[in-house]
Amino acid sequence: MRFLRFLGRELVLHGILFAVVGTVVLSALYLLSIGAPANAYLDAAKSFWLLISGSKDYSMMHPGFSSSQIIASGAAVTLPLALISLILLIIIALICSANAVTGRYLEVNHGEKKVEIVHRIVSVITSFFAAVPLFVGFWFLYAAIGDGISIPLIALLTVLLGGLSWDATNFLKTDMLSQVDSTHAIVYSTLGHSLGLFFPMPGTYSGYLFSSSLPRFIPYLAGKVPAIIGSVTIAEVAFSFPGLGSTLLDALLATNTDLLVTSVFILLCVNAVVSFIVKTILFLIYPRVYEKAI
Repeated sequence: MRFLRFLGRELVLHGILFAVVGTVVLSALYLLSIGAPANAYLDAAKSFWLLISGSKDYSMMHPGFSSSQIIASGAAVTLPLALISLILLIIIALICSANAVTGRYLEVNHGEKKVEIVHRIVSVITSFFAAVPLFVGFWFLYAAIGDGISIPLIALLTVLLGGLSWDATNFLKTDMLSQVDSTHAIVYSTLGHSLGLFFPMPGTYSGYLFSSSLPRFIPYLAGKVPAIIGSVTIAEVAFSFPGLGSTLLDALLATNTDLLVTSVFILLCVNAVVSFIVKTILFLIYPRVYEKAI
């Protein structure tokens, strides 16, 4: 019964309903902002109905294609890029947080400051990247490399520039450091476990602290999904990548209602899918934490 409630809330309410209502509202706001005539709203509504109904006569621009084919072609680019960005964001936050807590432990208990100094240097570098506006950073890189850039590198730059990795690292690091002086962490540190300097592996000191922070870190990631999707679309525009970001920009510039409705709907679907994956992990591991977070 709990699982059915989860599916009803996340799949129906935060998934399907979110994508449908969001598409209607955002498309209407765009048409309102450009002063579109009344028939433009009717055309947009017709396009959206043909899209979600799966009609092969979706529009003159997409003859012979059903909505599922259009959605699949768009999501095939943006969804992997968003998921890779999310994975890289998690890895960076884990590595930096493990380094921070073990550096603090070595400095306080053994007087070793090398790890702490390295962590501070890395923090300064990541703070510099976080201060660079996302589109400005992409523009400089595009000027240096051009558009011949791979998906993994785009995903890495997406989380490094603009503050995504910086914010995630500070959230997790702060949570883990807050436990360093707690009784359970002090007792665990005396049991002879390895520190886990470079990654919070299970059975290590940093891994133990991370396991205590995980119920709070997963909801944080779910809340960051819209920011990741937005950053991914900016990356697609900056590098002329054939994803939903560049498609949406083309639709806005050309005032193409069919393309606009499709792009917005697919973007919201991708956002809902990534968020659903994160929340499913939270529900399966910590069902009580999930219920408190909603």
